[in-house]
Amino acid sequence: MPAPEFNPQTPGEPIATITPLAPTTETKPQAPTIPAFTAKHNGGGRWIVYDANAPQVDGKDVKVGDFTGTKDEALAEADRLTAGGEPLVLDPERVSETKPQAVITTADIDATTLKQAVLTDGGWLCPEPVVKG
Repeated sequence: MPAPEFNPQTPGEPIATITPLAPTTETKPQAPTIPAFTAKHNGGGRWIVYDANAPQVDGKDVKVGDFTGTKDEALAEADRLTAGGEPLVLDPERVSETKPQAVITTADIDATTLKQAVLTDGGWLCPEPVVKG
């Protein structure tokens, strides 16, 4: 088998003999698009969800909603948000919840017979120890 033919070239000499490549009809595969929401480790075993397309604030990703959980939960939350769901918003002051109505009155209960605290119309009634003597 003979060796292939080599064309020696001198550095700096224009390459006039090379023909340009013919245009191809095949397309290059595009880079996969980044999902809109991504899970990120927040430290201490906590994971959060952030918007990968949103701009960073002070070089940090901006958390979406109030979600905090494990890795699997965060990935599921990110998939849910990417599918079009609304971010989780917690109500820590419980403004939207109705307060429980106390039915028990303080006069109906003997505090020495209680085993645990009871919510009455006047507030919490705690058990009292039996007085010996």
